[in-house]
Amino acid sequence: MPRTVKIGLVASFLLLLTVNIVMLDLAVIFNRQVVRPVEMNAASVRIAPPVSPTEACSASCAEKIDALNRRIDSISAVATQQSTSLLPTKNTVKEYYITLGSGSTKSSVWEDVAGVEAVIDTTNYPSIKSILFEVFLNIPTANGMVKAKLYNVTDKHDVWFSEVSSEGPILTKKEATITLEPGAKLYRVMGLSTLKYDANIQNARIRIVTN
Repeated sequence: MPRTVKIGLVASFLLLLTVNIVMLDLAVIFNRQVVRPVEMNAASVRIAPPVSPTEACSASCAEKIDALNRRIDSISAVATQQSTSLLPTKNTVKEYYITLGSGSTKSSVWEDVAGVEAVIDTTNYPSIKSILFEVFLNIPTANGMVKAKLYNVTDKHDVWFSEVSSEGPILTKKEATITLEPGAKLYRVMGLSTLKYDANIQNARIRIVTN
């Protein structure tokens, strides 16, 4: 390749390199003039305009910065609202236990379990969510089955779906979801032993859960 051609190529390369460097310098200077670094603190995030006399900011530059800051404020407000809505609410669920008592039976037909009863007034428990009849049952000899249910003495009928049963000598907890009649009523536990062996009906109670 002729010497003059080589010199021309080198000169062109150096000229192109010089132009690129100058353009990069101008881009850096322009960025410094338009927007300063983001300022952050615990309260907010803001974009600050130039404050030095040598860092001039045109009207359009200032408008863009102001619009960006308004956008940041809007996003911050939404984030604050969402984080507040995620805060746990106060749990107002309450539980009440009404003791009925303990007893035994060896009758093969339904009979009252003496003294295992209570007066319950549903008006004392507003916003009832659920009611459970709970009782522990067993037959020490493991002969037959023991059954128990709740009886509405005031209105003279069974408490619907309250019947529970168990077999074996181990004292076992049984429960049934029930509904009580409105107002004050006397409720009594009834029981039976299918083969007339002694059967225990222990710690009978009503559990009321309110909202």
